[in-house]
Amino acid sequence: MAVGRVKDPVLKVFGNDYPTPDGTCVRDYLHVLDLAAGHSLALDALEEGSTVFNGKTEAFCKAYNLGKGKGMSVLQIVEAMCKATGFDYKYEIVGRRRGDVPDLTADPALAEKELGFRAPQDLETMCRDLWNWQSKNPLGYGEQ
Repeated sequence: MAVGRVKDPVLKVFGNDYPTPDGTCVRDYLHVLDLAAGHSLALDALEEGSTVFNGKTEAFCKAYNLGKGKGMSVLQIVEAMCKATGFDYKYEIVGRRRGDVPDLTADPALAEKELGFRAPQDLETMCRDLWNWQSKNPLGYGEQ
């Protein structure tokens, strides 16, 4: 789906025999704006007066999962990108990749509880914004 960057016009979907609703891998996709907001909230937690860290007993280091807490399958992403772009992406189911796990979905409960983190952007918005950015920046952030 990278504009003009992939020689093969057919998208490869690695496996459709996973124990997931449509057989393809499930991942917790996150809009870059939601990710940035999560990072900002984590930085705010370091401010003096924040109740996230107890400076006397805790180091200023904690790990948080930033995600929606709801996974989407590869085929759901393909469908959402088709809708966002108006293109009918051709895809081919090929064998699994070694090491791929069926489901990688974040549990953002601690980030929500301690930082107030939520990821409000939906899949349609993510795909639309990705397409808008990619269309305007086909070579990425490099020289145009």
